[in-house]
Amino acid sequence: MTTPPTQRRAADITDEMLEHARSLIGVWLRRDVHWPSYAEDIAPIDIRRWAMYSIGDDNPLWSDEEYGRRSYWGSVIAPPTFLYTVDSTIVAPGLRGIQWIYGGTRWRNFLPVRVGDRITARARLTDVVERSGSRARRLVVQTGEVLYHNQRGELVSRAEADVLRIPRKTSGKGMVGFEQRQADGRWKWTPEQIEEIRKAYLAEERRGAEPRYWDDVTVGQVLPTVVKGPLTLVDIMAFYVGRRNTYPPLKLAFQERERHPANVYVSPSTGIPVHPAAGHFDDEIAHEIGMPGAYDQGWMRANWIGHLVTNWCGDSGWVAELDVRLHQPNLVGDTTWCAGEVKAKSEVDGEGYVEIECWGETQRGERNVTGRALVRLPSRTLREPR
Repeated sequence: MTTPPTQRRAADITDEMLEHARSLIGVWLRRDVHWPSYAEDIAPIDIRRWAMYSIGDDNPLWSDEEYGRRSYWGSVIAPPTFLYTVDSTIVAPGLRGIQWIYGGTRWRNFLPVRVGDRITARARLTDVVERSGSRARRLVVQTGEVLYHNQRGELVSRAEADVLRIPRKTSGKGMVGFEQRQADGRWKWTPEQIEEIRKAYLAEERRGAEPRYWDDVTVGQVLPTVVKGPLTLVDIMAFYVGRRNTYPPLKLAFQERERHPANVYVSPSTGIPVHPAAGHFDDEIAHEIGMPGAYDQGWMRANWIGHLVTNWCGDSGWVAELDVRLHQPNLVGDTTWCAGEVKAKSEVDGEGYVEIECWGETQRGERNVTGRALVRLPSRTLREPR
């Protein structure tokens, strides 16, 4: 076994790496890297665990079989971001040893995911673009496409995701610009502020079984806010618990490093090799990645925007499109207020659709996530949705 030295210099992006990554554009890739869970039937616990632990959403449409039978759908269905747990949407081959930073997803949803479905995923790289910016002198954005089919061969969803590849700090060319935030440490909340957040949780509005009719929606209508936070390490761990697959532990972690020796971080203080994803709950590793401290999984904020939209549209609404772009890092201690506004209404093939602008704003006044949703709603005047 090759053990990475503690002080090994991290890789930098080279022209040869870029050429190799671009040679993989259009190639269909294996997606059973860690666990073969994508080839197993969806169980009630899979949907319930994702909704409650990974999103923090207690909508009974995702968990209560009797409630689901009485709903528009006739059964429990999965939230619109559930397929992250079948396939991560990270399509970023090549660029060995260069850190992944998740940039966002564009979901196109065609069919609901139900208990008993068997979902398989196919993925390919579609673009590789070199960029520079204020946070990194040289970075690469890899865009990939993931197609999700059910056991009947039907296309359930299509996801297009962006992954930023940025050298780690010990390459000498990692992310910059977060030095002050790192020095400031985690946000300190007062008891009064925590009480306001508690009240916001208690006041959360969910449309639920009452239909929201397309006819009644007006442009400029504001969605009820959904609060998420203050983010804790327990919240991040719960997100992992909610997934159907995650990073391999113990012996399996060492086996993984045998296959991918560059995808490892060795702690200078302990000498222990770990997956770089440990930066989500370890400040030291987060600093090596270039973050000011432990931070969320990017999908978490995509989940939160999905939660905002499904709370508003009700059980009979359908999130046909959900586009989410991540911005500032969401650190342990941060709180995000998710909000939205109706921007447009349209009629397509006799069905009513609403376009919503969405965003999340932190206690610093920064928007750490933005997005849009296209939602199909029932109508009193248009025909019944298919």
